[in-house]
Amino acid sequence: MDLQRTKEARRDAPGKQEDGAEGPLEPYGGNGHSKDSPKNDSLDHRDTNKNKDPAQANQPPASTPFACDHEIHQASSLFHQPVCNNPPSPSSEAMCIPQGLGLSAEEYNLLLTAKRYPPVTKSTLSELDLPCIMSNINLRMDANFDRDLHFKPDLDGEKGRRKRKEAADYWEAMATEITIYAFCAAHQQLTPGDSMWADQQQSFEPRLPSMFDTLQDVLKTLVPERDHPSVMQNLDVPLLMQQIQKGVLNMVDVASWLAALLKTHCAPMRDEWADRMVEQISSGSQSQDSVEIVRGLQTLFAILEAMKLDVANHQIRAFRVLLIEDTIPFLRDYFRSKIERDNFHVESSRLWYQELRERDLSRMEEKPSSFRPLATLFGGLSDLLLQFHTPESFPETFIFDSDRLWQLRACLQSLITLDVCWEVFQRCVHSLKRHYPTQAQAYATFRSRIEPFMDESEDYRQRSPQWMKNIRCIALEIARFACKPYDCDVTVVPDSVLARIENQLETHLLGESELFQHFQRLWRETLMTATMSFAQQYLGMSPLAICESQRSHPHSPVSQQHYGIERIAMRLAHMGVLHWRVWAPILYVRESVSPTDMAMSNLLHMHDMA
Repeated sequence: MDLQRTKEARRDAPGKQEDGAEGPLEPYGGNGHSKDSPKNDSLDHRDTNKNKDPAQANQPPASTPFACDHEIHQASSLFHQPVCNNPPSPSSEAMCIPQGLGLSAEEYNLLLTAKRYPPVTKSTLSELDLPCIMSNINLRMDANFDRDLHFKPDLDGEKGRRKRKEAADYWEAMATEITIYAFCAAHQQLTPGDSMWADQQQSFEPRLPSMFDTLQDVLKTLVPERDHPSVMQNLDVPLLMQQIQKGVLNMVDVASWLAALLKTHCAPMRDEWADRMVEQISSGSQSQDSVEIVRGLQTLFAILEAMKLDVANHQIRAFRVLLIEDTIPFLRDYFRSKIERDNFHVESSRLWYQELRERDLSRMEEKPSSFRPLATLFGGLSDLLLQFHTPESFPETFIFDSDRLWQLRACLQSLITLDVCWEVFQRCVHSLKRHYPTQAQAYATFRSRIEPFMDESEDYRQRSPQWMKNIRCIALEIARFACKPYDCDVTVVPDSVLARIENQLETHLLGESELFQHFQRLWRETLMTATMSFAQQYLGMSPLAICESQRSHPHSPVSQQHYGIERIAMRLAHMGVLHWRVWAPILYVRESVSPTDMAMSNLLHMHDMA
């Protein structure tokens, strides 16, 4: 199961670690953005569909793979994997594959290799139960930063592609299985337990009984208990299978009953899906088209998924205030427990902060004494965000903030890169012995023309990868922008001019040049000033008050893809203050600290207790 987020906080996330399970702590994104969805510690929150056409909002997905499966299953190859070289002994439910049906090799292989259960099950949906929501640390953290946080199916990344493939294989196998039931009923050939056997290799374990069992289980989690007897009566699996084997099941009646039940309990916006499900099953039944019947079943399970998501997202909204206000004590208890069980090692983070303190003391930096410990933390983070070379990682104490920090780093590196490009442009104009009019307006236009060469989808852990790939294009854009106000021919730029601009860009963007370091120092000073200003405001505020204060705060105008420095500072201050309240008493100022540092830690602890 995935958590959908606003675009500005979008990111991928793996990790599969239950609180209380032994083993190392797993963050989002700690495994190449594979989007695993663990039960408690990490659920993903990325939204790639936020700007989807509203008309598509009520359309069910073509398939319904979920990211909250507790096991990872490898998809089977259709053509390169031997089929049933050593077939296991068939169970009493095993079903023969009639030779007269003439199945293709692919259909035969899918019957044996596709998953036994539908993509949506009671187990996968359990990730959306209230106890799991309340114990989900990633959700608690992200609720502090994203008001529009909500669950969605996990269909992105490599794991999403694999799940879509598994779901497609399952439904294709189901369509073939329905065809086999119809063929056997027409020829009065039942299951192998009662009829003649074909070769042992020509049998498979049917999925239809498990699908009905799953449907019954899921429905009972979605409808009130008063409707459970009706569910049990209308989805009596042994009776349904008997009717299917004899070719007398009226699936249209079952679909109509399901639609009526679902409409009673789901949101009105899902009614169209229920009607479509009935239409698809009716059409498939009349034309004896198993593929169309399966489309109806897919729509049915999409409705069940959507209903559970609706309930879970309502619960997130209902408990959002509680989740945010309980952030600090919950995380303190969580991390203390992990450390005591030796499941989370933070010694390197302690040494990192200690080295920062010693560095600041040796530099005799002038900082307000009461905020010096927190300023030290922000100074260390600023260095990691602004340094030229990509850090291997952030301190492990930022395990649930790492993706936010990577995004801020990408934004800051883009600001530095823009300044470098602007300086190269200025030199170009100067070499032409011209003065570019209205500098402020020119910079805004210049930035709007250069920023499209950045791609938000790139991995934040790389340093401006799109800039590196597009240096020649940027050089051409700079040359054209320099010539345009003077009616120069901007369609043809002399190779010598383009080469000179490109060489300067390569010097300053691909290496840690003096020009890069100059802008790096300027942005560090600006970032620290703005961040400490916000942090001093946030120190006396509750987590909820911090979160709410950012709703109405006027932000400087920035592009759609990237934050401006004020927004970066606000996000960094928000992260840093929450982080300090959790980790200062646990790690940073618990021993060998000055009375001022300890007093600040005690003050924060008293505030959180209050």
